[in-house]
Amino acid sequence: MSRLRRRVATAGCLLLSSLVAFDAGGQPASSASATPATVGDSVRVLTMALLDVTVVDALERLSGAARMNIVWQQASLGARAERRVSCRVDRGSPETMLRCITRAADLDYYRLSSGTYVVIAAAEAPTQWASLGGFVVDANTGAALPSARVQLTEAPSWITAGDDGVFTVARLRPGRYDMTVRALGYRPYTATFDIPARTARRIRVALQRSEAAIQPVVINGIRAGDASASLGSSVIDDSATRHVIGPALFLPGAVAPLGVTRRDGTGDLHLQGGDVGEHPWRLDGIPLYDVTTLSGFLGVVSPLVVDRITVHRAGFGAAVGSFASGAIDLTQGIGGTAATSGVSTDVAIDPLTATARVTSPLTVGQASGRVMLAARTGLWQWTAPSAMVRAVRHWSTPDPVLLARVSDFGVVPGMEQLERTQYATSIGDESVSVNDVHAAATLDWGTAQSLSVSAFTTAQGIAYRGTAPDNGLATLRTEDAYNWRTTGAQLTHRWLLGASVRQRVQLRTSRHALVHDASMAMSSASLAVSGGERNEMEETTLAADWRWPVSRRVSANVGTEISRANSSLHIANRVLQPLAMTTSVWRGALFADVTTQLRATLFADAGLRITQLQSGRTYAEPRLSLRGESGARGVPWSWRLSGGGYHQFVTQFDVASTMPVAFVPNVRFWLPADGASPVAQAWHVAAEGVWRPAAGWEVRGESYAKWMPSIPLFDYGVMYRATGAASSTAPRTAMDFVRSMNGRAMGAGVRVIRDARLRGGYWRHELAYDAGWAQRRFPSRFNEQMQPPPWLEPHRVLLVSELTPVRSITIAARARAVVGRPWALRQVYYDLFSAAPDRAGLPIDLPGDMKRPAILETDLGATWTRRVRSSTVVVGMSVTNVFNRANVLDFGLIKTAAGGYDMVPRLLPRRVPAVTLALRP
Repeated sequence: MSRLRRRVATAGCLLLSSLVAFDAGGQPASSASATPATVGDSVRVLTMALLDVTVVDALERLSGAARMNIVWQQASLGARAERRVSCRVDRGSPETMLRCITRAADLDYYRLSSGTYVVIAAAEAPTQWASLGGFVVDANTGAALPSARVQLTEAPSWITAGDDGVFTVARLRPGRYDMTVRALGYRPYTATFDIPARTARRIRVALQRSEAAIQPVVINGIRAGDASASLGSSVIDDSATRHVIGPALFLPGAVAPLGVTRRDGTGDLHLQGGDVGEHPWRLDGIPLYDVTTLSGFLGVVSPLVVDRITVHRAGFGAAVGSFASGAIDLTQGIGGTAATSGVSTDVAIDPLTATARVTSPLTVGQASGRVMLAARTGLWQWTAPSAMVRAVRHWSTPDPVLLARVSDFGVVPGMEQLERTQYATSIGDESVSVNDVHAAATLDWGTAQSLSVSAFTTAQGIAYRGTAPDNGLATLRTEDAYNWRTTGAQLTHRWLLGASVRQRVQLRTSRHALVHDASMAMSSASLAVSGGERNEMEETTLAADWRWPVSRRVSANVGTEISRANSSLHIANRVLQPLAMTTSVWRGALFADVTTQLRATLFADAGLRITQLQSGRTYAEPRLSLRGESGARGVPWSWRLSGGGYHQFVTQFDVASTMPVAFVPNVRFWLPADGASPVAQAWHVAAEGVWRPAAGWEVRGESYAKWMPSIPLFDYGVMYRATGAASSTAPRTAMDFVRSMNGRAMGAGVRVIRDARLRGGYWRHELAYDAGWAQRRFPSRFNEQMQPPPWLEPHRVLLVSELTPVRSITIAARARAVVGRPWALRQVYYDLFSAAPDRAGLPIDLPGDMKRPAILETDLGATWTRRVRSSTVVVGMSVTNVFNRANVLDFGLIKTAAGGYDMVPRLLPRRVPAVTLALRP
């Protein structure tokens, strides 16, 4: 009967085609989104897009735009006539668009000798579906290309490759397909191939980099292929990465991601009002600790080896992990941008370090890939900026009040006036050492499997040994040395199972060690104190996850992790109670993320993460977001609303440095939660949007709110061994000195960006404003009233302008202001004396009521690029704080002759000129 009906329908269409010379479905409607290329009265090449229209409407639009004679019978189409389809063709034949429309609606067509196309119902035989999957990678380096766009001409829409460069297209009809793959900064790739029935075809697409010069890419709320998918995170690519994790210099290409602030004086990055330890760093998944120190001039990772930074802010998904504020993921690169796949070399020199990286092809049996080796060493003793050296010596000048009260020197006969001693800038030797090695390799087997391995080791040190004269008996000799060592490695196997399931298994491990030693002595008296701290943190994790499209509108990602964390902590100094403890904890986690396409441009992301500690305690973290975007060409706007619950199972604690000469403000140590000690908990609500009102204009904005019912904090009331305080039992476990407090934070930010092309170049302006508000309770301090945290910067304003008059030269200027910083005194004053009885007489108010002056700064930078034979030379010149402004880091105290106290400012570095050099393939 079905064959008979089909023959009758075909005969009816043949008769109808002989009687009419126009579309039987109605007068063709023109499409504003169609761009035909004509030869005479016929259209040979067509660019056209149809989004969520009925079959009849689609046929009418195609008929009008392509000048095709298309006929059909309404009865033959039946209910299929009301089906809604989405199709797109870029400079293809009109018949290619017709094939897409009919396939999407389970229809068929044939062409008469007269040129008329007859649309009929497809045969009722069950479709033997096929599928397509594969990887999109850089042809030179083999690195995955996230967000590459894969377009099958016959498919209704393009597909976006995932973070690992993998794409899948399910439920394809058998047949021949034309494919186009695009990625920002790469040449388009096109291919034609056949997909047999009931097969899962896998392909590997290698894209060649475009020779066109492009700006460093910052994808902040706009993801190629899906404008709303990456809202809630910032992806920083190419040379812009070194402006985030490199020295605190200003050069063209510097970025200002939403919700991310770099704290003056420490160089720490803070996310949306959170502490630096509430958004851990990871390199290829390997946990990192104590990433930046010394005003941002040091970093645990060499910027040259990092190709991409992903900053996950409030509302991140379950697969990202368990963290109180967010996470910062660094992706290690294994190749340069050379036009060939041979050996390439990169070199970078900045004021404090020199780095070299070598990459080479690698073949092991049937597998091929690349290998990378990089090394970095410090240059402080030869090239340290004089302004930075002066700042370190200034910060190392003894604070007389701290010296008298913390060391007990002030109660020694003859030292009664120690609090009034005016010390000159220290005379001594400061040293900064940086040495690290990175190695990485990738291997690919066919089109389905890949293996990546990376490892690194880094050793850093900051030390000061000097004498602070006072023109009297209180000359002080000091030594203060910090040494950090971090080692990590990971092994990751990726496997494309069939054409749709992506499996990833990773084994990673890391070890971090801190050693701090300090001592001080009076030159003219037998007075001396010494002490130090030790912390080691080890973590090993085995993780696996699986991603697959459940249906055309639903995709899922599920995974599991099992981790073991070991930590040891030793504190032995005059100020704090002695402590020696070790902790070892197992924990396991399960997580799932599901993305559902509710409408054509509306999506929901739901996630759940469940973690169990070895004590048996279980923690659930639900996540949910709703996002959408415009369906118009160019995606002029997109938005995202998100929220969820978050825990953190490895906590960073800050202990104020007890040395009155310390230029490192605090010592950081890490402890894993064992189920008995407090576990960090937070609830997030966030909103973010992007709007492009016109060509060259972009406005990005965000807002967030966080409630933190549990914040594990170091209790100075237990740990401070103050003069006159009753003796207490030394703590033995984290339960003895860690208390759970609470807090809240909210804020908003906006970026207005203007880009324009010039003849031979371009210019760019960016105006940024961030407002933040946060409060927390601190154990045993400030009567446990809500107070702002020490890193809070309530108002930040930034204006950046870049001009490239010619291809080889870029000039940039930046003006910034930070207003309303609390905690005016050195943090140690609030940490120690607010919890101790020897605060008497000191002018210490609540830290929220003591504000520091505004930071006002203007910076200039320029780069010159030139091709020299087979290499590209980039010379950078930077001048930060051009007007040599005396911006205040914080204040110390000195006692006056009248018995009161004056606040003595410690200043941030003044004008810092610097030159950088880079050599790239």
